[in-house]
Amino acid sequence: MILVLLLLVLMSIIGGVLYRMGGASGFNTKFRDFGIPSIGVIVLLALGRFSHLNSWLVLSYILTWGLMFASQTTYFKKKGSNAKWWNWMLVGLANGIALVPYAWQTGLWMEALLRTLILAIAITIWSEVCDDAVWEEVGRGVLIILTLGLFLIIKRKKPLPKV
Repeated sequence: MILVLLLLVLMSIIGGVLYRMGGASGFNTKFRDFGIPSIGVIVLLALGRFSHLNSWLVLSYILTWGLMFASQTTYFKKKGSNAKWWNWMLVGLANGIALVPYAWQTGLWMEALLRTLILAIAITIWSEVCDDAVWEEVGRGVLIILTLGLFLIIKRKKPLPKV
């Protein structure tokens, strides 16, 4: 359990760095676009849901990766305009909703809903309060990955069904 938590923290830091690299001059946005979903799926696998691996669960990981990729490619605003609080809220919602295929397959709806709400609120507040672009982007990346830990922390009374 300690190793999984350390992995979660390490992957969150890596996610923060990749998110920032995707927004930094001299780097391609693909660091963020490909990096965040890849780190996210690695974390989900590390949380132990692969013990019931089947074709539907594999498909849920692929679809989740694709939705996480899509959620990294927009701030829900016109190019050249400044992001407002509702843009950040949509960024958080999109990053949370990206886990719908995973929640559908695993039955972890409460965790996915809680994560979506936390991301919508936390990314909005963080992005509005933080004045430093570097830390703002690092923080968003960390939040996106760190909140995946909710799938580990919240204990279920009954195990996942075997499909």
